[in-house]
Amino acid sequence: MKPTDVLTGGVTVLDEPGAGAEHGGIGSVAGRTARSRYRSKTAFTLIELLVVIAIIAILAAMLLPALSRAKAKALGIACLNNLKQLQLCYQFYVDDNRNLLPLNHGTPLASSTNCWVMGDAKRDTNTINIQNGVLFQYNRSVAIYKCPADLSKTLAPMIVPRTRSYAIDFALSGGDDTSLYGITRFTDIVKPSPVKKSVFWDEQEDSIDNGGFGITPAVNWSWWNLPASRHTRGCVISFADGHSELWKWLGTSVLKFTSYGQAAPVNDRDVRRTQETTF
Repeated sequence: MKPTDVLTGGVTVLDEPGAGAEHGGIGSVAGRTARSRYRSKTAFTLIELLVVIAIIAILAAMLLPALSRAKAKALGIACLNNLKQLQLCYQFYVDDNRNLLPLNHGTPLASSTNCWVMGDAKRDTNTINIQNGVLFQYNRSVAIYKCPADLSKTLAPMIVPRTRSYAIDFALSGGDDTSLYGITRFTDIVKPSPVKKSVFWDEQEDSIDNGGFGITPAVNWSWWNLPASRHTRGCVISFADGHSELWKWLGTSVLKFTSYGQAAPVNDRDVRRTQETTF
């Protein structure tokens, strides 16, 4: 026995990390092999990582269309609610004014004063012309005047998000300050009946300007103004009895604005359906 064995109780003390390798210590071949095996059991291989990434990509591809459809449906529901609120304001005005309809007068570029709304949706950079409309007193939320799916901006020089997406059928107290177009009293809504008579329209962003939505007379196969199609080729409309609907377009003539009064095919189903909601 060596003197050091006596001092340590017979236990061999390793003075250096590499010492005692023959006993399987930290610096031994056996120790390094054990650490290597441990790491190999806890780390991802490149192939395993690629498999995980591929699975995530497949799941994303499956979920994104469903999320997109859910978002589109939610925007449509919000737009329907906006027009229900505006239709209530419209009816409140009629009740308060002995069945008179709110004025819908205007020039080709802007609505006149004392109308349901004022100004030009393409150029209004704030909500003053909405607040000055005769319907605003019944619901003081400017948000209900804009479709949540409408991402259009005002014309230069001040380019900002627009404040209004909706217009009223021009046959409802339309015209200008010197001449009348359409009817002026709610009781004159007979044919079509209130349940089928359109009031507010979600209007296409290149078509909208004043507060009126023009619909060509029957058997005239063209679009005076163009309805919106931003709800997955669909448009929201309110009716005189108080309900609102989201229509899905059947053809393609309504999907792109080219000009006011743009032509549509003869017997176009969308033009005919639109004409059936007015006089």
